[in-house]
Amino acid sequence: MDYDKFNSWVEKYRPKTLNDITAQEDVIEPLKKTLITKNLPHLMFFGPSGCGKTSTILALAKELFGEENYYDRVIELNASDERGINVVRDKIKKYAKKSINYKDDIPPWKIIILDEADNMTPDSQCALRRIMEEYSKLTRFCIICNYHNKIIDPIDSRCMLFRFKPIQEEEIIKKLKDICAQEKFDCPESFLIQIVRNCRGDLRKAINFLQKCYNTFGNVLNQEILNEISGVIPKDKFDQLCNAIINKDSPIIDEIISELNNNGFSLVNQILHFHNYIKANPNFSSKVKSLLSIKLTEIDYNLIKGGDELIEFMRLAYDFSKIINSN
Repeated sequence: MDYDKFNSWVEKYRPKTLNDITAQEDVIEPLKKTLITKNLPHLMFFGPSGCGKTSTILALAKELFGEENYYDRVIELNASDERGINVVRDKIKKYAKKSINYKDDIPPWKIIILDEADNMTPDSQCALRRIMEEYSKLTRFCIICNYHNKIIDPIDSRCMLFRFKPIQEEEIIKKLKDICAQEKFDCPESFLIQIVRNCRGDLRKAINFLQKCYNTFGNVLNQEILNEISGVIPKDKFDQLCNAIINKDSPIIDEIISELNNNGFSLVNQILHFHNYIKANPNFSSKVKSLLSIKLTEIDYNLIKGGDELIEFMRLAYDFSKIINSN
């Protein structure tokens, strides 16, 4: 039985080699040279979600060690789950100093991949710094994070840094078309474009979105269905809310936001649409657009940090209304 067809599409189409990585040429080219030299420093990959950080190190490790030695030479840990100092001192240190069997055709060291390392506590990062230094002959580390500034300087200075950029829309569309062809999924390009815009450079999110469309509706797609499963506010309701904000119509604002919240619409999915609305509105002056954009970034940051969505939605509406009507 071909169990691969039952995998999620993210895993099924995860790159197997560095040549399969979508975009990120500035990162891939230097790493390809390590396949020749068989030498690798500690690495730090940083950038937004879904841009290929984990896929890159897994593909590199498989090319360095081969499928038969991969599981003996590579361990992957999620540092957001195993973030305490005791885990670093016990589990990570124990694996880092573990001896390996030397083979002529593969590098004489192993790799520890620490995903989401920016969630590690400062104490555990300090303990990790010492381990990286002490066992560098036996073990190389790949630190993966979204926010580079949350990693302490001593670890930062011990690593070769690679910045991963959000993947361009045309690259994501190309990848989605390839998946559609292999899965025999007839998805119109206009739908692919909307999926990509909703995902904001996150290829993993785009692939999951595409699979959700396929599993839910097959080849029977329309705009209403796409909006429903994407969590994007319907255009008429969005326009109604924006008009109420401009006109300072508090009862309508409260009614619409309450309705959207009760129907499960996440404000996170609307940030880009508010941004596009601000940018495209010819009735807003440059000053108003600047103030609204600053306020939108504050709300986006609060949501990322775990702020309450209903409170932030109310804050967005009333702060926008105040800015628009006072300038």
